[in-house]
Amino acid sequence: MNQDSLSVAVLAGGDSTRFGSPKALALFHGQPLISHMISVATALSSRIIVVVSNSEQEDIIRPLAPDAEIVSDPVNSTRSALNGALTAFEYASTRHTLLLPVDTPLVSKGLLQTLIQLRDEHGAIIPCWPNGYIEPLHGVYLTEHAYARGLDVMNSEKRRMKDLLDALTNVLYVSTEVLKRFDSDLNSFINVNSPSDLNRLEQL
Repeated sequence: MNQDSLSVAVLAGGDSTRFGSPKALALFHGQPLISHMISVATALSSRIIVVVSNSEQEDIIRPLAPDAEIVSDPVNSTRSALNGALTAFEYASTRHTLLLPVDTPLVSKGLLQTLIQLRDEHGAIIPCWPNGYIEPLHGVYLTEHAYARGLDVMNSEKRRMKDLLDALTNVLYVSTEVLKRFDSDLNSFINVNSPSDLNRLEQL
């Protein structure tokens, strides 16, 4: 895998309304969630981007991610995963970008490496569950293509990651049944929405 052709972007913005405090700073086994995700990212690429929502979050995150590029969503922009993804694509200088949420500390590096190896000329590589549910925040994207199409989607007043994927060409959906080879319980996709979720996750 050529690390120079891939950026890994950790989406750490948002209000953490349901969590009750800045989620990126919540401790998982004694370390902030952002530190866990950056550890995963650095195992995959030397080009790490952390996307935040504003300068206040940037000031908080920067000491925890000294080797990452910290970037912020446009001022007064609508907060959404799609907006954070577009910010990541805008600042990525590589052909492909892997998106990761800040709150999935059990994500498997082997699973992510498999998605990265499939990238080729696909517009995106996206895990997909048997029921059709997708995991766009564990996807690998053709950066410039995703950015250009994403801007069109935002300009049409759409805000879902699914809307972006519908606009991309040659998207490859990878079944989670296949990905069980690398993460048998698919804990990679368990995210944290509350302190109690975090406590349960620590037990895994």
